[in-house]
Amino acid sequence: MQHSSHPICRLPAPRIAIGAALAAIMLCTGMRAAHAEELIWASGKVLDPNGRAMRGAYVAVYDDQNKVVDYARTDSEGEYALAVPKRLLHLEHKHGKGFIAEVFTGVTRFVGGAAQAVANPIRAGVHAITSAEAAADPNILTKGAFSAGGAVVDTVFFAVTPGQKRKVPVEERKQPGSLFLKVVAPDRSDIVGVGHIYWMQEETFKAGGRSKKTLAAWLDPVTLESADGDVASKIDGTYLRFKNTRIEPSIAEPGQIVRIITRLPMPPTPEINVVVVARNMRTGQKWELKRDNDGYFSTEVEIDKRFPKDDQIISLVAYAADEQRPGRRANAEGAIEHAGLWDPRKPFIYDPLIVVSRNRADATLTVVNPSRRHKDR
Repeated sequence: MQHSSHPICRLPAPRIAIGAALAAIMLCTGMRAAHAEELIWASGKVLDPNGRAMRGAYVAVYDDQNKVVDYARTDSEGEYALAVPKRLLHLEHKHGKGFIAEVFTGVTRFVGGAAQAVANPIRAGVHAITSAEAAADPNILTKGAFSAGGAVVDTVFFAVTPGQKRKVPVEERKQPGSLFLKVVAPDRSDIVGVGHIYWMQEETFKAGGRSKKTLAAWLDPVTLESADGDVASKIDGTYLRFKNTRIEPSIAEPGQIVRIITRLPMPPTPEINVVVVARNMRTGQKWELKRDNDGYFSTEVEIDKRFPKDDQIISLVAYAADEQRPGRRANAEGAIEHAGLWDPRKPFIYDPLIVVSRNRADATLTVVNPSRRHKDR
């Protein structure tokens, strides 16, 4: 699969040749290719309360036993990258291939100004790509205690302590696409909590004359508040959640045209392309919604004889577009049907291997019989 004239993801200016970077990682770790494919490259951004990038913040990711498996330091853009074992994301869907976005790339958007593999004994053999600037700094493990947000973190970097650890329900930590993170910076309120993936794609690149594949993921941004304030730091999960979903008019007669409208806020990075589809719970009819310049998705539907009378729920979900073959994807919609994600009678469980929307939007359409209205007059 190759890029079309409308790429799924327009990557920033090249920073690291992914082939060289991952080749360096494999040399340093001695991993077999099969092992390397078990890693997902997860990146995100750390911001201050005014939405500005925070440089020099530290981000750590834990496994289910509260052990740090990787950490990174944010660069001048507030970005970081983590090498995360796929198992930690609790992605239970077994047939994700073909449902997520797939791109060919010779570069990676991961943090860094040069191909640097940073050794870290905490990682137990996992090496992450981080910025050249961070790589040049003395290893934080040799510094002993680290002052962050007015509190002193344990000598073992990012160790979870009772005073800093927020009790997070097991079910929240084990949702598909979730990672348990800790983010700290000097004079900032630390945060320990669950971050979620809002976008995944499979990247194919050339390394050593061969094509290799890796999964890349983007995490919700983190906002670190002042340590002296009363506002808690947070992980923001507003991207790709349906808002303002409605049917106009929501009461209609046969032969009438109605509009299905919704808003799906897009992230600033990457630039993604999605398919939004509405489904009638009672009939199974589906309609694709198109995006306009204001960020809304909409479509017009004629109420014909296939529509039953009275109330019916129209449910919306979104999934990753296939740019080589634009339009709806039968395999992706089959996976959504099988998982019950369109069914308003079932709970919606976001799985980034199947869907892009973080929620399901439900709107009620009421179809009335005009003959009954005339009879009642």
